[in-house]
Amino acid sequence: MQISDFNAFYRWNSGHLLENRTRGAFAEWLVHRALNINSEFREEWAPVDATYNGITIKIKSAAYEQSWSQERPSSIVFSLRQKVSDLYVFCLMRGKSPEDLDHWDFWVVPTEALPNQHSISLNPLKELFGDPVPFTELKPLIEAQCAGATR
Repeated sequence: MQISDFNAFYRWNSGHLLENRTRGAFAEWLVHRALNINSEFREEWAPVDATYNGITIKIKSAAYEQSWSQERPSSIVFSLRQKVSDLYVFCLMRGKSPEDLDHWDFWVVPTEALPNQHSISLNPLKELFGDPVPFTELKPLIEAQCAGATR
């Protein structure tokens, strides 16, 4: 006997995009789609989340709204513990519709420009690196960072 309805499994396992684990994978998938990276599977514990034109990328996500009941929106904090990539892409989801690309903000930051600390919250991220870009500007911004990177 074989199971043929893999879509049902995917939906059961990963269908709740507000859940932290799933949202993080979804943010990685969004960056992969923006860059036309077509890897067949996601490697859960890989040291970097993407490689594009020889540049390694770490992708971090956060959201104001979570899958559990909240009294107020979550504070936005991104982990910086493992600085093994050339670039970081910070992905912030606003609202409760992760599939709506207008609800996402992105910052592309060279790892060497990040402060020497274990995390960064939203206000310092904005102060240091400016306003976010929408999904439509993600690929050109990453490509510009790749062009300026020393290899």
